[in-house]
Amino acid sequence: MELVNLTAPFNSAHIFTERIPLKSAKTAYTGMVYHFRYGSMETSYLDLPGHIAETDDGRHARNTDLRDFYRRKTALLRITPPNEEYGITPADLEKARNGRPWQEWMVINALCGKDDGYQPARRIYLTLDAVDHLAKNGVKYLFSDAWESARLDGVFLRLFDAGVSGICNLVNLDKLPDDREFFLTMSFLPYPGEVTQIPVSVIAEI
Repeated sequence: MELVNLTAPFNSAHIFTERIPLKSAKTAYTGMVYHFRYGSMETSYLDLPGHIAETDDGRHARNTDLRDFYRRKTALLRITPPNEEYGITPADLEKARNGRPWQEWMVINALCGKDDGYQPARRIYLTLDAVDHLAKNGVKYLFSDAWESARLDGVFLRLFDAGVSGICNLVNLDKLPDDREFFLTMSFLPYPGEVTQIPVSVIAEI
């Protein structure tokens, strides 16, 4: 068994360290307490449908069951775009699937190790037809390095409206096998309030 960490590192989280002296008649030491300040897109993150107000289905960080995210069978769709700017189509998805069964958890790796995490230029993206194809085939959680185009076609709106959640800003997707299934585990903290964009940790078990 091999474990691959797909979780992106924090980029600009602010951490304040508090030193707390503890003392009794028997001992004395200093406790270290950390205060964190960071945004929901700081590391890898889960976008539930409620990340867009118009598609909110009521799920958030506190009312989801972490057992639903443990060791889920997953398959990879590895796509090599023919150009530096390219919209991924249903035909591309089917070619990458190569007859293997669809899973509720699917990974799309379209940058093929050229880049890690979020691609701000959004030159490689999903077409709306590809989004519909994923949803039609039962995908519920999509882990991907390609999402919306620079034109803002409405990829996330279409995904969330179909009940598909997205997991963004991942690393090491090029280390996943494209010839067999594997397992993914995703975990996160029970953030207070109705948080629908949630920093997560993602581990692949191969």
